[in-house]
Amino acid sequence: MRALKFFGVLILIVLVILAILPVFLPEEVAVSERILIETNPQTVFRQVNNYKNWRSWSPFELGDPQMKSEYSGPESGKGAIYSWTSEEMGDGNMTILQSEPYKFIQSRLEMGSSGTAFDEWNFNESGAGTEVIWTLRLKDLSYPFGRYFGAFLKSIMQPNQEKGLKRLKEVTEAFPESITIERVDLKAQPSIVIFDSTKIAGMQTTMKKAMDELHVFMKRSNVNASGPAFILYYNWDTTTYIKMRIGFPVFEEVKSQGRVEFYIRPSGIAAKAVSYGPYEKLGEAHDEMAKYFDEFDLTYSEKPVWEEYLIDPSNEPDSTKWQTNIYYYIAE
Repeated sequence: MRALKFFGVLILIVLVILAILPVFLPEEVAVSERILIETNPQTVFRQVNNYKNWRSWSPFELGDPQMKSEYSGPESGKGAIYSWTSEEMGDGNMTILQSEPYKFIQSRLEMGSSGTAFDEWNFNESGAGTEVIWTLRLKDLSYPFGRYFGAFLKSIMQPNQEKGLKRLKEVTEAFPESITIERVDLKAQPSIVIFDSTKIAGMQTTMKKAMDELHVFMKRSNVNASGPAFILYYNWDTTTYIKMRIGFPVFEEVKSQGRVEFYIRPSGIAAKAVSYGPYEKLGEAHDEMAKYFDEFDLTYSEKPVWEEYLIDPSNEPDSTKWQTNIYYYIAE
């Protein structure tokens, strides 16, 4: 009888301790892991910002090949939703709340009555690449079980974070590094240009003819170019005529003559991409520009898109060394 009383008192003490202990446990906990990935921030950011990409590196998806996933909302960025059902990992969903290219992503995880969970990613550019920090943050942990879960979160989550980040590093470092885009403040630029139009098949012939005319004009008029050749595009439709101005920047105003006219290249804030290699690769840079405008929720200006040919066939026979700057004006 005494033994039963003893064990009864002992169980009561344990229950009291188990009930009191969570009072002193925090209502909010966070677990973080970091890794250095040798590529630029936007390459890594885009892997995380689109939930469909998680299939190639997420430790939770890789841990259950039978997991059923559903996606809704935008393809990527704020508002994107990822839902899953899994016998191994349980069911759940997450929604991107913040998407700040190419620096920060925050998602909300649905945890039922246990509390609120946030999945956070920081992308910090460094000389060696990008430092990626993956944090799971739990808030408003319920008493008592939610707080006990929080106490064991590190031992549960950290191995998965390490595994996921290592796989993310492998995946993104295997990709070609995406083209870096920056914003620049362009000044109005005096120029000489030839306005022309052509179908895509006649593009090279039209460009060469205009360039030859401009060179002849500059030689006869004793006009010097102040920078590399450029082309402003007023439309891009491969099924019809493409309208463009082909020209050179000059130091001061000159008198128009024949097809050669004096023109002020527009000023304004623009996004600038740099493409290296043959002109067949320019499409990749224009595609990157489209992603950039979408990610930053920017609007295209009505001003023309233009390309600037810093290194081209006229001064470098090796096409892998050609350099083309591409500018898209941003609407104010």
